[in-house]
This record gives sequence, C-alpha cells and structure tokens, in this order.
Amino acid sequence: MVGSITVKNTVIGEGIPAVCVPLTGATLPQLMTEAREAAAAGPDLVEWRADLFEGIFRMREVEEALKVLCDLCGDVPLIFTIRTEKEGGELKISLKDYVEILKKTAATGLPSLIDVEALQLDIHEQREIAEAIHQAGMWMIGSSHHFGCTPSEEEMKEIFRREEEAGADLLKLAVMPQDYGDLARLLTVTAQMRDGCERPVITMSMGEIGSASRFCGEIFGSAVTFAAVGKASAPGQLPIDELRQLLAVFHGSV
Repeated sequence: MVGSITVKNTVIGEGIPAVCVPLTGATLPQLMTEAREAAAAGPDLVEWRADLFEGIFRMREVEEALKVLCDLCGDVPLIFTIRTEKEGGELKISLKDYVEILKKTAATGLPSLIDVEALQLDIHEQREIAEAIHQAGMWMIGSSHHFGCTPSEEEMKEIFRREEEAGADLLKLAVMPQDYGDLARLLTVTAQMRDGCERPVITMSMGEIGSASRFCGEIFGSAVTFAAVGKASAPGQLPIDELRQLLAVFHGSV
C-alpha cells in the first residue's frame, strides 16, 4: 500500500489529493503578485516554475525570489521546479547547469520540495541530487513528462522504478493521451503503483482527453493534482475552485 508524507501542514498520499498551483512569472514582482493570489485561493502546495524566471542563471536572484515566495506562501509548501525544454518547459539548459542550480537551491534550505527530471540524468547524478536535497531537510519529486504520447504500461512502470531507485520521495509522471484508451492505461498503472509502491505517486494525463485524471486521483491513487489560479502551466489544468468541487464529489463516492 502506498505511503504518505507530511510537508509542513500538508499530508500527501492520503485522502483527497493535495492541490498544487503554479507560479509562472518572469520577474520577482510578477511572482509576488501571483503568490499572493495563489495563497488567497487556499492551495495545499505551490510550485514555482523557475524555468520561466528571467533570472534563473543568477543564483543570487533565485535565492532572493525563494526567500520572498516562501514568506508569501507561509505554511503552504513551495516546490522548486526547473522544467527543461526537453520535458515541455521554456528553458534551454545544459545538464551541467541544471544539476548545479538544483544543488545550489537545495543548499539554500528554502523550498520544501525540489523537482528532478528523472530521465534527463543518470542514476548517479540523481542520487547525488537526492542526497543534497535530503541533507537540507527537503523532499524530492522525481518527475517525467511526455508531451507527445502516453508510453506503454511497462514503460510507465519502469519510469516509476527509476524515480524510486534515484531516491525520490514522490514519483511523478505526466503524459499526453491520443485517445481515451491512453487515459485508461495511465489510470490503470496509477492504481497498480498505489497498491505496490511505498511512495506517493503523482500522475496526470494532459489536455482535454486527460482532464478526468486531474480530479479522480483519490480513486486511482494519484496524490497531487495541479490547478490554475490565473495562467495554467500545463494543458488541461482546471481553475482551482472548479477542481475543488470535483474533488469533493469524488471524495463523497469513495
């Protein structure tokens, strides 16, 4: 049976999926506005999409932004994410720079969780980053994003295995469906991981076809779902109020 983790006051892996909203501003003033709006909406988690930040290669500016955002988010855990161009993000970045920024971010001790793209790095690099994250008292999300397809069931299970072997505390997989059969396969794998993995899993099928995956996580086993307050960060994200209503409906049927 899947386990759960508690980050600040947020329990991930039990009951209704935790709702996460993204911050996508390019500048600190934009991020501050978004963070205030996000906090007012009452999410369980906030994700800073730092690949969209114009100062991402200037660590002093990154640390300053982290301090401000952590303060504005208060008791809501902050996820630090660099989504690379290879996995649907906006940032062209070398693996060397990617690893360096993640390690330096961990050294600040500021965010609660750090996202690490599992398929971009070899297992040794992932474990080094995991060690740095854990030594700083943070949690690691191992993630993999497929904007062009939904991999086979065995490929999806292998991705989760790689994330787990690397030391990730939460295992994340996002895919793009071509039809409802793809959505069904993702939900099947999610349920199998829920029953056979000790770590919380996070899955989503993107776009209109996959939208149901964003609110049925309590039934199939996805521990976190992503919602929009303002600008969405991925295809198919629902407004947070609408998503909360759908989650409550499904919770009542479980």
